[in-house]
Amino acid sequence: MRSSARRLPARRRETSGCAGQLARLGVGLLMIAALYLLLARPQLSTALGRSIADLLAPPVATTNAPLPDLIAALPSGEVTVSEAEINGYLAGIDAVLPVEAASVRLVANRAIVTVRAYGMTSVASTGLTVRDGRVAAVDPQIEGPLAALVSANDLTAALNERLNAELLQQGRQIVAARIDDGMLTIVLR
Repeated sequence: MRSSARRLPARRRETSGCAGQLARLGVGLLMIAALYLLLARPQLSTALGRSIADLLAPPVATTNAPLPDLIAALPSGEVTVSEAEINGYLAGIDAVLPVEAASVRLVANRAIVTVRAYGMTSVASTGLTVRDGRVAAVDPQIEGPLAALVSANDLTAALNERLNAELLQQGRQIVAARIDDGMLTIVLR
């Protein structure tokens, strides 16, 4: 009797080399980063913008809220505010917002805000315009560690929405806004 030789299927040899593992890790990290940028970052930016807006102008009427008090104090007509006056107002900002320090520079049609929070410093900048009676940010940008967490457009959209709602609630309207070197000029009705 002849025994039949049975062939066993050849085992596929898996390559578990360093390059293959690094490639899989890289693809995994890219997927996590893409999901964060597409799903989480816009949500986080909007939530942060709303939180800051709530601190400056709470949705429920309270006394001593910074933004409503500031808008109520502005006279009608042209108002010019210096960079030094803005920074004086921001001197106590740590009592209102969770930041260690904040300062503003007004340069060439842009407001540049330097914020130090949680031991890190970031810089946000934006231009300012008025469209159809509503204040709007122009080309907002964030640099520094905060830029990885927050989208400037989503953050400023939430802040613009609250500012414009507060103006409307108080029956005020900004007709024009201009940033010059060291000065912010607005025209109110």
